[in-house]
Parts: sequence; C-alpha cells; structure tokens
Amino acid sequence: MFSKLSFWHYLLFLIPIAVVAQHYHFHAIITFMLASAVLVPLAHFLGEATEVLSKKTGDHFSGIINATFGNAAELVIAILAIKSGLIDIVKYSLIGSIIGNILLILGLSIFVGGVKYGGLKLNSNITGTTIIHLSMAAMCFGVPSIFVKENSILSLNKYSICIAIVLLMVYFVGLFYTIINRENKVAAQVIKEEIESTAPTWSMAKSLTVLILATIGLVFISEILVHQIEPLIASTHIPPAFVGLIILPLVGNVAEHSVAISSALKNKINLSLAIAAESSTQIALFVSPICVLVAGLFSQNFNLIFNKIELITLGMSIGGTWLVIHDNKSNWWEGFSLLSFYLIIAIAAYFL
Repeated sequence: MFSKLSFWHYLLFLIPIAVVAQHYHFHAIITFMLASAVLVPLAHFLGEATEVLSKKTGDHFSGIINATFGNAAELVIAILAIKSGLIDIVKYSLIGSIIGNILLILGLSIFVGGVKYGGLKLNSNITGTTIIHLSMAAMCFGVPSIFVKENSILSLNKYSICIAIVLLMVYFVGLFYTIINRENKVAAQVIKEEIESTAPTWSMAKSLTVLILATIGLVFISEILVHQIEPLIASTHIPPAFVGLIILPLVGNVAEHSVAISSALKNKINLSLAIAAESSTQIALFVSPICVLVAGLFSQNFNLIFNKIELITLGMSIGGTWLVIHDNKSNWWEGFSLLSFYLIIAIAAYFL
C-alpha cells in the first residue's frame, strides 16, 4: 500500500501533527511551518481534481472551474486573514503573489529551462497574452490608487466595492470571450493540451470527492496558519511587509509553482509562462475583488488603495518581465536576472 503513495500523500500525514501543535500551543514558528507544509499537498490534490473536472466538463465550464479553484489556497488564506483583521498583510500578499509569479516562478522556470535546453523559444500568442494580462493587473491595482481623493473610510469602501464589481465583470466577460472566440485560441490550447496530458485518470466521483475533501482541509489548515501570523511576527520580529509580500504568496502557490517549474524542465516553457500570466490575472481580477466584497461580511474595511512603494514595485516587476519576454525568446541569464530582482525586493521588504 505504501509503495503506491506519492510524496504528496506522505505530506498529508502532517495534518494531525499540525492540529496537535495548534491545540497544545507549540511555538508559532513550528505551527506555522507545519500548517504551511500541509497546505502544499492539499493545494496539489485540489489542482489535480480541478484539472480532471475541467477535462470532463469541456470548454464551456472549464474556465469557470479554474477561476473558482485556480487560486483557492491564496483566496482562503486571504479571506481568513481579513476576518482576523490582517488587512495590510493581505494587501501585501496580493502584490506579492503577482511579483512572485512573474519574477520568482517565471524567472526560475526560464533559468532551469535555459540551463537544460539552451535558448528558449516563446510562443508569440502566449507572450502577447501575457503582456496584456500583466498590464491589466498593473492598471487594476494602480488606477484606483492614483485617482482616489476621498479620505473617509466609508467613501473608500464604496469606491472599492464599485471597482471590485467592475473587475469581476471584466474577468467573467473574459472567460466568456475565451469560450466563444474560435479564431485565436492558441494560448488556451497550449495550456489545455499540456495539462490534460498530465492530468490523473480519475472518475468524476473521485474527482468531486477529492475536491470537497481538499477544500475542507484547505479551509481548516489555513485557519491554523492565519492564527499563527501575529504570534510569528511578535516572536521573530519579521516585518509584516515581508510576511505578506514574500512568505504568504510562497505558501499559497507552492503546488502551482511546482507545475510551472517541472514544465520548464520538460521543455514546456510556454506552459510555465501561461501559468504565471493566468495566475497573476486571477489575483488582480478575481481574488482581489472577492476580498473587497467578503470583507464587508466581517465588518472589516478592506479597499483596493495601495501605497506608492507597492505600486512602483509592481510596475517595475512587470516592466522587467516585459523586457525578458517581448522578443519571444529567452535564456538562463534573463531568468537569473528576474530571480535577482525578486531577491532584491525580498531583502528590501525585510530590512526597510
């Protein structure tokens, strides 16, 4: 029986250990690390179940399924953190997720792919789509912050709710356009074909069961993790900006990131690029507006107003990524450059 278990299955054995650590008030670092480790296999199995369901339901519903569960771990962590009043950390995590996707994960994918295969050829349809998606992400976070003039919390909340509704409309209209558009579906086909080739051969019943169990586990473990954030900051003196900008995005995206990196090692760099772009778009157009709308249910004041440092960092990250992919080719040096920029941001977030 144990010979059939994968690495992901063995990580699930940490669930009762994380529960014990929470119940008996282990040190915040230990409990946080255990909860983080458990989130990885849960997100992995949730992703696999989503892939199977997407394949079995066809084009018309696969987009909606992926939109709902694509960033499930990050969304759950963000909602629970908002419920706990960790508003600033959630804002940092939204920016950090996009930066992590395009600098750390895409950079690492290009680096390992370039080291193994030399020069990398990028599909022009995917690079074009990626640039559009990243530009949209920058505008979604930048425009509301630039034009805001009201300082009252009530006005900011109303303003952000209106923006959130528009962002959700843009996202779902984009899904609809992808479904009806028959002329240029190259980018979508690359993602679908590559994912379907690696998706597990599960039945619909097994997929739904895994989806439900993984989601329940995700919510339960995420609550343990979120409750450890403030004790972790207090005991280690790690800056909240570093926790939100670097640590939480890494925890929430580990499983998805592993797919992007493994794809690059299989000479499927276009799939890695597509994953980074799609995940960034979901953060900007789906996760962030959901956070705004959900915050009202917990009587929390969450808005889409970011400070200049956050916006400049995001803009520079997107600009650097554009320089790397705009010519439809790349190499390990360019990937290393993106990684170096991410490291500089991480250092700045920790010390400044």
